[in-house]
Amino acid sequence: MSSATEDKPADKRLVARTNADIHQRIADAADLVGATVSQFLIDSALERANRVTQDATRLRISRDAFARMMAVLDQPANPAPRLKQAAHRYREVMSDEYRQPDPETDTDPQP
Repeated sequence: MSSATEDKPADKRLVARTNADIHQRIADAADLVGATVSQFLIDSALERANRVTQDATRLRISRDAFARMMAVLDQPANPAPRLKQAAHRYREVMSDEYRQPDPETDTDPQP
């Protein structure tokens, strides 16, 4: 038995308790923008959540630091010696693996 409500995730409830003065201030502000208290609280909380998320996930640097970073990124890579050795070994192994047998120099019998 499948219904449309089974496919849709259930809405979650947010509950907040506060004193009468704070509730009245929020209700007045909600009324000023033509929203219910619930709509006003959700909109306000979502706006704050977006701002907090942006602040926590964005990297902020000065223009000078950005210019230095871009200059470094534009420089050609200087591979480490171990990386060069690994690349050389890889090329040797791959060239040996894909080398075609030479009938004049290869004496191993073919199966």
